[in-house]
Order: sequence, then C-alpha cells, then structure tokens
Amino acid sequence: MKEHRHMTEKSPHPAFGDGAKAYDVPAFGLQIHTVEHGSGAPIVFLHGNPTSSYLWRHIFRRLHGHGRLLAVDLIGYGQSSKPDIEYTLENQQRYVDAWFDALDLRNVTLVLQDYGAAFGLNWASRNPDRVRAVAFFEPVLRNIDSVDLSPEFVTRRAKLRQPGEGEIFVQQENRFLTELFPWFFLTPLAAEDLRQYQTPFPTPHSRKVILAGPRNLPVDGEPASTVAFLEQAVNWLNTSDTPKLLLTFKPGFLLTDAILKWSQVTIRNLEIEAAGAGIHFVQEEQPETIARLLDAWLTRIAGN
Repeated sequence: MKEHRHMTEKSPHPAFGDGAKAYDVPAFGLQIHTVEHGSGAPIVFLHGNPTSSYLWRHIFRRLHGHGRLLAVDLIGYGQSSKPDIEYTLENQQRYVDAWFDALDLRNVTLVLQDYGAAFGLNWASRNPDRVRAVAFFEPVLRNIDSVDLSPEFVTRRAKLRQPGEGEIFVQQENRFLTELFPWFFLTPLAAEDLRQYQTPFPTPHSRKVILAGPRNLPVDGEPASTVAFLEQAVNWLNTSDTPKLLLTFKPGFLLTDAILKWSQVTIRNLEIEAAGAGIHFVQEEQPETIARLLDAWLTRIAGN
C-alpha cells in the first residue's frame, strides 16, 4: 500500500461516522477528494451525476468494520478539482484509474451507482486480478431504449444535447440542480441535504460536468461512444466469476425492466435482491435496506 505522504488531509462530514478521515489524492496535478474508514480489504463506493461521496454517507457508516471503506468524489464533483476539460467518459476514467493506482488498491469490492458503475466496471474489466466483488444498482450499464424512459425525460435529454440549449439550462441557469435533480426522489430531500449537493457547483464553469451526464447517457444507441465505452465492462460482467450483487428498486430509473431481464439471463455469478421503493438516488431513500443487504452479502462472500 502506498503512503499518503502527498495527500492533503481534510475533515469529513460527520455523517460518515466516528473514525472517518478525509484527504485529497493527487491525480494529474489535480485533487480527488476521498473519505476513508477502517482497515483491511478495500470497499470502494463510486457515485454518479450530479452527486458526490456525500450520497454514500448513511450506508458508509453502517458498514464500519467490514474493511477499508473508501468513498470518492469523482473528478468535477463534490470537493474534487473541477478542471476545464471535455468530460468524456474516457477523460473521466483516467482520473478514476489514477486514483486506484495512487492508493495501490487490490482485492477491491466495488459498490457502484449511476456513472460510478460505468467507471468502476470499466476499471474492473481491465484490472480483474484486483477485484474481489461488485455490487451495483441504478447503473449506467448499457444502451437504454427510449420507450422504457418517461417521455418527459426523453424530451428534456434531447434538448440538453442541443449545442447552446444544454449550456443555458444546466450551466447558466442552473436548472438541472434546481429543477431536474429533485425530480429523482419519491420524498423531497431535506433542505440541508439538497444544499450539500448544490454547493459544490457555484458557477457555470463548475457545472460543466453536470451537462456531460445527460449528454453521455446511452439512449437508442446514442452517443455511440458511450455504447462502445460500456462494451468492455459488459463483456467482463458476462464472463467473470467474480461475485456480483444487483439491487433493484421500484419504480427505478436506469435499471429498466428490459435491462433487468438481460442482467438475469446474461451476467455471470449474479445475485439480485429487491431493495424497496426508490427512483434513482436510492442511497437517500433506502439507506438502511441497502446497508442491510450489503452487510449480509459482504458477510457471505467473506466466507467463500
């Protein structure tokens, strides 16, 4: 394990629990914010758009004692650096890879959601000897048919992909965070929690990464670059004996019925557990259930 000698120590949010620590991991001259607790085999939590490691706090603290817990702010999000780059999936993946290498993580259990699944599974497919197990839910996993999404979302996504219109809606007017993000919850977020997600994006420049989220989402085969990016990870899922856990939620969002059926038939060594009601940012809606199911699964695979 590499030392943290070049890592800037910080104070984690208290919701991560007693004994948690935070620090910045250097990557290509930038900083990736990380929250850590415990020791032993690493368990890595990766979020998606437009959230941060804060999304994992309730689950994180309920899993204290299972190993070295690590929750990350992906590049552009949370307390991590917000470079003026093109937020292609390939560019974002470079920083994920650099983070794993900086900490020299091995025997890793991945816990993934949204684009965190795309990045975590891409890394796993290229580093299979460093992966112990994978749990994922509401993932960016493969192409989604527009007929399986709400017409309102399909229409909004099409507008966000239009040059100029997306920049105005997301970056200039900040309407993704103020209008769209709250839509993905069955129960409205508490004001303080909403503030935690909105505060890291005070300027149009800082919101560039948020716009990349809907633009990169693979719907009806577009963008083809995302479909190609996900292909390697999907091939690994379908051929690897690594233990895998998929949690499902109703009504859900990205895990459509078609993708769930495909997963049941195609993904190798997969357990599926129903985890209750939720749309997409289910860590906020079902933290106790998710933590309970992960706790039981981690205990099972530890005995194998």
